[in-house]
Amino acid sequence: MSEKERIRALLVEDDDEDAAIFFRYAGRLRELEVSVDRVTSEEAAWSHLSDGRFDLIFIDLNLGLGGSGIELLRRLRKGKVNIPAIVVTGSGDELMAVEALKSGAYDYLVKENLTSDLLERALRYAIDRKRAREALRIKDRAIESSINPIAIADLDENLTHVNPSFVRLWGYDSERDILERPVPEFLTVKTETSKVTQALRNKGSWIGKISGIRKDGSALDLQLSASLVKDELDRPLCMVFSFVDITELTQLRRRLKTEQSFAGIVGRDAKMLQLFDTIKELADVSAPVLIQGESGTGKELVAAAIHNEGPRANRPFVPVNCSALPEGVLESELFGHVRGAFTGAFRDRKGRFELSDKGTIFLDEVGDLPASVQVKLLRVLQAGTFERVGSEQTIQVDVRVLSASNKDIRREVASGRFRDDLFYRLCVVPLYLPPLRERRNDIPLLASHIMRKALAEAGREEVSLSQEVLETMIDYDWPGNVRELENAIMYALVKCREHVLQVEHLPARVCEERSLAVGQSAKRRKKRKLNAEAVRRALRETGGNKAKAATRLGVARATLYRFLDDTGLLEEEGVSD
Repeated sequence: MSEKERIRALLVEDDDEDAAIFFRYAGRLRELEVSVDRVTSEEAAWSHLSDGRFDLIFIDLNLGLGGSGIELLRRLRKGKVNIPAIVVTGSGDELMAVEALKSGAYDYLVKENLTSDLLERALRYAIDRKRAREALRIKDRAIESSINPIAIADLDENLTHVNPSFVRLWGYDSERDILERPVPEFLTVKTETSKVTQALRNKGSWIGKISGIRKDGSALDLQLSASLVKDELDRPLCMVFSFVDITELTQLRRRLKTEQSFAGIVGRDAKMLQLFDTIKELADVSAPVLIQGESGTGKELVAAAIHNEGPRANRPFVPVNCSALPEGVLESELFGHVRGAFTGAFRDRKGRFELSDKGTIFLDEVGDLPASVQVKLLRVLQAGTFERVGSEQTIQVDVRVLSASNKDIRREVASGRFRDDLFYRLCVVPLYLPPLRERRNDIPLLASHIMRKALAEAGREEVSLSQEVLETMIDYDWPGNVRELENAIMYALVKCREHVLQVEHLPARVCEERSLAVGQSAKRRKKRKLNAEAVRRALRETGGNKAKAATRLGVARATLYRFLDDTGLLEEEGVSD
């Protein structure tokens, strides 16, 4: 224990010599700092208890003319004074000590046998009993009557009390199946359970969204409010967890596509919502993941999300661009080198795998790895070991490997440019990122997000996107994906000096499809067929605004107007321009 635990005690002792012995032993305690107030009579003790706050009371059973230790104990119990009492008696009065225990004392000490160790043990016992009673008091007052699932855990994170709502939430038959089990068994907290309890110890409270697993294996989405309960001397007693089940609400939001971002990734298209769920699932396992998709789709952002949402979040995330480094440098970059290994190696240097130990390494453009490096990478994935360039010493690491490529790695394997055994090691879980043209409904959302971020960084006043700009962006194929969209908006903001960004501010290549034969753009829009239910939903979500509904549906306003006229929905729904 780095700091002594402070305890305030009241000593009821009429004999000066016995009191001096008590003070001497109390001063020798190794891990407890005891502040002792002494009184010599029953009445003085009662007066002190009403005026001050004490952790416990030591009572001499033979107070002479100062009253009776037994009577003081009975007064404490009758007055419901919640202070542990320890009686102090002579060697010949042990029968009286037994009577004192019946009257409410927690323990007794024999004066002739008193030592610092015995005194400390008595103090610990009494304090633990008091804390247990405090926890029970909290239980009786707070959790039994609550409709929310509530649990109390001790400072070692073991559950000590739960209410019926908690039992039902986790799908158990009775609280006997739950008590004394550790809290982490129930929770899969995105920021790690240990971080929650650490926050409790540091700040006293924690509020956030977590996930959990019911007894039957089904998943729960929960809002957790956790707090650390302390006694009157500001010492921790226990942890209280209060839950709100938001599983149905979360699922409803996903169905309604109101979730617009996750871990920094923006999107509400069905493909993106499915991607968010996959990231959550992958975050809790250590299997290698191969992320494939076109350039600019955000592969590194997804890799970082998998890392940050998992148990390695507080460990390093180390990205490596395999296509940007020549073969002679790449091996040293990945595995490190020792001094003198090659010309220019003036000192030992750790590689990216060593730097990412206990964390995650992200191998971007892994399809461009040369054959010589592929062999060494395969060994790391199989055994978790490697040697620095120029060294014979084997280094062991614990690293999660995430990789990405804009190439079709299966085609690279078929052509002999990529090892098939390495592919199967890297691609335990494949993940595909859709190009922007396959989720056009996300373009207005992404554009607005990029605009807000760029304006905030530049300190500029608000600039809005005109409806024609949004329609032009939706019609463009964005071969460079989100990266190209971001560049186009940055370009447009340089040219735009007003408060509304117009088509003429966009790069010429983006406007070309708009100025080509109108038939091409119309054909593309026709492929995105409208249906009555989707249109009704878009109108409801936009408050009947046809322009906003058209943007959300990924079609031009004229297309939506024609559909409303043809189907008669214009008369059904209250709409506006």
